[in-house]
Amino acid sequence: MKISEKSQGAACPDGPLFAGIVPEERPGLFACLRAEEKAYRKGDILLHAGETTGRFGLVTAGAVRIIKEDYQGSAVLVARIRPGELFAEAFAAGGLPLTVSAQAEDAAAVLWLDCRRVLTPCGNACPMHAALTGNLLRLVSRKNVFLTGRIEHLSKRTLQEKVLSYLSEEAQRAGSRRFTIPFDRQGLADYLAADRSALSAVLGRLQRQGVLTFRKNEFAFCRPLRPDGEGPSARLKPPEA
Repeated sequence: MKISEKSQGAACPDGPLFAGIVPEERPGLFACLRAEEKAYRKGDILLHAGETTGRFGLVTAGAVRIIKEDYQGSAVLVARIRPGELFAEAFAAGGLPLTVSAQAEDAAAVLWLDCRRVLTPCGNACPMHAALTGNLLRLVSRKNVFLTGRIEHLSKRTLQEKVLSYLSEEAQRAGSRRFTIPFDRQGLADYLAADRSALSAVLGRLQRQGVLTFRKNEFAFCRPLRPDGEGPSARLKPPEA
């Protein structure tokens, strides 16, 4: 459905794509961009690998899984997109065929935006359109940094090194040896391209060795590790007792 004037302001959450754009300005912006919101059921495929798209999506409710099939047909989780986050923007801007698919994790709603209209200044040269374009470029840049980080983790030789590399980065981001990651156990295994049971074995071993403790997606490093990027810095605040 196309977003009506009454529903446009409420259709999208406050997210980084709309930084500097007040809700009262959004109805006119959405009309200019011909934005369209659609609802999906759990398991619905929003985009298929191999197809091209001129639109990118902003999740407004639920969550969307970005998945990639391996040569055996098994789906590997690439990313989980939450409300306020974007997907397919790089493919829409580049006009390239999708190498991944997008699937509704649960019941979800997505605001679709025409990339060409977002990147092309409108005839009115409105400041809110310019702000949206700048926000989109910043988000794409940040996502590239995120993907570079994942490549760095996956380049480690062993699964334990991959786990410590990723958890160390999360500790650095939190500024503390105690932190929460955005994945459940299966999600973390998919992110690190690992088997879930093998990942659980590594985490259990690290806990028995006194390197870290964890409960669900909450982790805490017990002590600084060796200063080679495989553990949190001694400058990080230790976990509270």
